[in-house]
Amino acid sequence: MFNREIEGHSLWAWTAAAVSAPMLQFLGSVPWHWSLLGGLGAGALWLLAERAGGVCRWKPAAAVQLLFLIVCAGAAAAWSGACWIGAERPWTVPGVLLVLAACASETGPQAGARCGAVVFWFLAGMLLLLCAFALPDVKWAWLAPAEEGPRLPAALLLVPAVGGLLPRKRGSSPWPWALGLGLGGVAVSLLTVGALSPAVAGRTQGAFFEMARGISILGVAERFEAVVAAAMTLGWFCLLSLLLTAAGKMAETLHTGWGRPGVWLSALGAAALMPWGREAPPWLLAAGAILLWCLLPIACGKQKKEA
Repeated sequence: MFNREIEGHSLWAWTAAAVSAPMLQFLGSVPWHWSLLGGLGAGALWLLAERAGGVCRWKPAAAVQLLFLIVCAGAAAAWSGACWIGAERPWTVPGVLLVLAACASETGPQAGARCGAVVFWFLAGMLLLLCAFALPDVKWAWLAPAEEGPRLPAALLLVPAVGGLLPRKRGSSPWPWALGLGLGGVAVSLLTVGALSPAVAGRTQGAFFEMARGISILGVAERFEAVVAAAMTLGWFCLLSLLLTAAGKMAETLHTGWGRPGVWLSALGAAALMPWGREAPPWLLAAGAILLWCLLPIACGKQKKEA
């Protein structure tokens, strides 16, 4: 099941839906020029990895990949409840999403890709509508490049590189998806800083969510937090299903038949790491993604061509 190839366009739509939630959670606080640089760098890396097409079948590397995917799933689960600020039990949303993502992943990548491709178009329409409503609140003087705010979260645009770990049919290049995601990240940063100001956006966690709460239509304040929270929850589900599916693929690489139990054990590992997920150093996650999701496939692809 974990060796069945999936269509390229379904895979990239799935990865785009997966990166949407962390993008909305973090890039609102990142200066837009750093989002642009991060998008260009991340897009170039995972396009190179996709073009190399190297699937590493070395079992120690697969084991390291599996462990890193569990850590990433734990961090994603920990942040998935951040948009439900009124929840009485903070673990409820992450726990439910982990179970649902494991159910979607246990049969291999095809089910997750189909689900993610459908969710992507729903998310794209919803976010475009929110951005259109947010435009009147943007103050153009605040859009000048500023130094306020973190920079490293822009590396989360490396998330689509996880798709390179899954078997897919070769076809057209995913560069339009890379371009669209890069521009989407810049748009999130621009809209948020333009509506909140660079100083406020830079020190606010979940700045895009806070910006969306204050959107007004024809001068009447509307409460969009439930809409944004629902969109982000769908995005977190897609991200968790992508990470758990890749974990199942790595488990299948270690031993035939380990894919399904590997998914559930990875979900359990992510749940165990969830209390510390928000404390994961961003630089460590970024370095692991560059090394394991980009450079390792590129190296394996070159080795395969030389052989």
